[in-house]
Amino acid sequence: MEQTPSKLTPALIGGGIMAVLSAFPIISMGNCVCCMWILLGGAVSAYLYAKQLTPKMAFSSGQAAVCGLLAGLFGALFSTFLGYLFKLVFDMDPMRQLVQGILESRSNMTPEMEEVFETIQEEDFYGSATMYIILFGNLVVDTIFGTLGGIIGGAIVKKKRNDHATKKSK
Repeated sequence: MEQTPSKLTPALIGGGIMAVLSAFPIISMGNCVCCMWILLGGAVSAYLYAKQLTPKMAFSSGQAAVCGLLAGLFGALFSTFLGYLFKLVFDMDPMRQLVQGILESRSNMTPEMEEVFETIQEEDFYGSATMYIILFGNLVVDTIFGTLGGIIGGAIVKKKRNDHATKKSK
């Protein structure tokens, strides 16, 4: 019996694709279209895993989903790290800009709410607490959509494998 290949390498590559495309400011806008880059990373991981299988080995939707899930986990970690790196190196901080925009338009804001946003804007609170919130959000979104991307990618690969096997048997 042949040993099944590892899902780790395809998941790392898929997660890397997710993170790089999701972290760059203008390119990341693609995620506004149904989390496009996250779906792509999950699909790529399923494709790369299926490519490692021999024609005799079965490829299931469950395997594709696990590849996408793992890619989502790695993608969340990588994109959080890249976002934090961009914040430190390039002083690119979309969250800070959002908070500043909210504070600038405080037309109907209560004094308590102003105080909350001013506390968030402070450097110590903002750096560490926000990073964990972003990581948690990335983990939730990337694992869900990465798994979905793995299932979609797996279905496409499975159809191509079946078509290729059908042509070979004729």
